[in-house]
Amino acid sequence: MFFCSIFTNLETKIRLGIIKSPGPQASNMRIQFEIKESLSEIIDEILNCERWFTVIKEDILGRKLVLIRDQNFDSEASIEIYAREIDIKTAWSNYTYRLFVMGDSVWCEYNGAYRGLLEQKLLPTITPKEGLLDSDVLDSSLYGNEKRKLREYAEDNVKLKKFRRENFNENRSGVAPFDHPKRVYDEFIKEDFVVPASQKE
Repeated sequence: MFFCSIFTNLETKIRLGIIKSPGPQASNMRIQFEIKESLSEIIDEILNCERWFTVIKEDILGRKLVLIRDQNFDSEASIEIYAREIDIKTAWSNYTYRLFVMGDSVWCEYNGAYRGLLEQKLLPTITPKEGLLDSDVLDSSLYGNEKRKLREYAEDNVKLKKFRRENFNENRSGVAPFDHPKRVYDEFIKEDFVVPASQKE
């Protein structure tokens, strides 16, 4: 399994300081993208979904504090609901999702590990309105405060992993689905950037 697109030299990016460090996993990022769901649809799912147990901890002065708990595992997420914004914080990883109204649209801002993007089970339905790969990564451990598209971030994140594996004696090699959040990997598959294992000879 491999990327078919041609990347600029990773070592050059590291030397020039475009990529921050070859050592730690490039995991943290903040990304924004428009979504299809309305806030009212998301709130309804949070309060009434059968996939989790819902506890309303507080409901005063335009702020509703809700806990949702997994019925099968010992995990939960805390959610603050406002008139024009919903803030979700996962319990174990402390990743955050901010769903907010901007103009006539609803947007999602995710702050957390790249590999965790839209991967949590305790999460209401969040559907990117356009291609996720063209979303803006506003800041990250790879590029600092320099804005990049998720497509470029994902490609360089994999290049950085391969660099680490080749230079720091890590066991795993190649590019695989576990290198990406599922929705990102699926979009690369659609664009033929990645060749599925079933198609390799």
